[in-house]
Amino acid sequence: IVVSGVPSAVTLTNGISAVIVDEASGCILQSAAFSNLSAVGSFLDTVPYGRIVAICRVRDDKPDGSETDTSLDDSTTKILGRLGGFDVEAAATSSKNYILFVGQLNFHPKWATSLETSDSMQSIKVSIQLNISSPLKARLRSEINTVPVVVSTRLPETIMPLQTQLAASHFQKRAAFNAYMKNGDSQNSTVIGYTTRPDAPVYLIDNQSFPFRKSDGQTHNPIAGEASWVTYHYLPDPLVPDDDNITEEKVASSNNTNVPKFDIPIADDYFAGLLGNQILVKNSASTPTLVDTASALANNRLVALYFSAQWCGPCRGFTPLLVEFYNVLKEVAPSHGLELLFVSSDQDEGQFQQYYGKMPFAALPFSNRSSAQQAKSIFGVRGIPSLVVVDALSGRIVVSPDESRREVHQACQRGEEAIETLFRGWLEKVPPESASMLEILALSCQEVETKTSEAKETVAANTKSQQYLAKMKEQDRKKKPPTPVDPSARVKGIFSQLVAKGMEPNAAAVEAIKQATVEQKKPSVSTKLEEGTIQGTCENCAVEIKNNTIDMMVEKICQLNAGDKTKIGMILSTAKKYVANVRKDPSNPRFRNFRLSNKVFDRITSNPGSIELLTKLGFVVFHSDIDFVASIPLSVDLTLMGDVFDKLLTKYSS
Repeated sequence: IVVSGVPSAVTLTNGISAVIVDEASGCILQSAAFSNLSAVGSFLDTVPYGRIVAICRVRDDKPDGSETDTSLDDSTTKILGRLGGFDVEAAATSSKNYILFVGQLNFHPKWATSLETSDSMQSIKVSIQLNISSPLKARLRSEINTVPVVVSTRLPETIMPLQTQLAASHFQKRAAFNAYMKNGDSQNSTVIGYTTRPDAPVYLIDNQSFPFRKSDGQTHNPIAGEASWVTYHYLPDPLVPDDDNITEEKVASSNNTNVPKFDIPIADDYFAGLLGNQILVKNSASTPTLVDTASALANNRLVALYFSAQWCGPCRGFTPLLVEFYNVLKEVAPSHGLELLFVSSDQDEGQFQQYYGKMPFAALPFSNRSSAQQAKSIFGVRGIPSLVVVDALSGRIVVSPDESRREVHQACQRGEEAIETLFRGWLEKVPPESASMLEILALSCQEVETKTSEAKETVAANTKSQQYLAKMKEQDRKKKPPTPVDPSARVKGIFSQLVAKGMEPNAAAVEAIKQATVEQKKPSVSTKLEEGTIQGTCENCAVEIKNNTIDMMVEKICQLNAGDKTKIGMILSTAKKYVANVRKDPSNPRFRNFRLSNKVFDRITSNPGSIELLTKLGFVVFHSDIDFVASIPLSVDLTLMGDVFDKLLTKYSS
């Protein structure tokens, strides 16, 4: 079964395949395989009215006709009878090898058709016009760690230059793709989505890109920039989760998903004993407020004590650097970061207040002189300025005063990235016991979060899609059922037909009652299905064997590139250079494999239709973790391939 050029189902011997297509968008919704007609009936009983249904049945060559479904129950017969034009009795008893059907569930459109045959080269072809009076909104659905079997081309240079694509975020790529699709030219009419990853172009995909498959690289957060492929393709809105959308806010929040969601078990008692029960913390208005020490230091991996005073010249020079250092870290690690605490050596309260007014971090109250002296003694502070960095879990020194002051000074000179790098380096110096404890907490939290998140997403996505894919009881009550046939009217109709054919009235009356009674037992013919609103045509024909010639592909490339025939010569000449390189050194794999985003090969990739042409000429295109790759296989006759390109260049360059 092939829908709009997409192979949708393959039927095995003694099996039945069914494909369900959305009547409003033409989207392939479901593809299923069954062993008998009863199973098909059970499946169709869950499908909403109006869906387009394609069925293919294949049997062994049984000349005696023993392989049949003569035992269909009334329920299955009634359900299959909702397929207008599908002869249930013939399908159950036919000895033909193949039974083909295309129709609409609960309707009998003129284009519905079926075929019983033993000729494997026979097929039916149905062309329909979608119900555009009630179009269904389509949205892009993301498939994480998923790649198409092949790509069509990349996003045009006029929409987003290649180098920009390689550096762009997922949000920027989505915006560029949406802008491209709004153009509505002949090229993007075949595009059904795109695939990309960080450091890769925006590769466009079409119906030839199916089936999708899982990529090797696994990640939980590709939107945040981790190395993973994501494929986006259009589906009807009900099949796309409500939160499956990329926004700037979502990208920003994704960048912080690596921050653990657990609280740091800081050494509350130790810091309360060292600093007292309360310390000063500045609020958003920079007004100092007394806060419990444990609350003020909560959820920080490191605590840094800054011993300083206003009267100290070196202190006044170092403090602005420390303020910059602190502000950068609060942006980089607002949680599980570092908290600074000013321990004053000022001569009076006035000097303290004036000096502390220039600092954004916490401070030990000036009145708590005993704690200040105790901290100096414990950490061996003999001069100022002095910065002591300790582990928040154990209270043990992580960085000595001499090292920390020098490292902060150097990091601030090099910029924000250096400050963040220094902070990460300090975290690696915490005691092994603290690091192990945090690792265990992080793993436990991640496991719980993952299970909870997956469960919520699965329930939400399944509920929404199930309401669209499967028939609901409430929906059935609203849908108009098939119109029952009036038995007396049917008897009169058959009687009139028989009399018109010359049968004697009394005999015609008996025969009419007999035929109407038989029909009454067959729901497939005793219920009258409406024609529906979808228009189309059907025909029985021989199987089409596609054989796209080079000329056809060249013509397609010209059409997709606004009739620019010079593109053909450029594509062929570029590909020929790759072939020539391989001929010089056939055993060198470097000459045989090249990324589609390679600056030179991009002359080919950027032209719609060119990748399909090259695969016809012997190239192979496949996916790797880093990029899509074009390759010249070892089995190819390089001399013959080179001759083919020479002839094509002669033909199409003129």
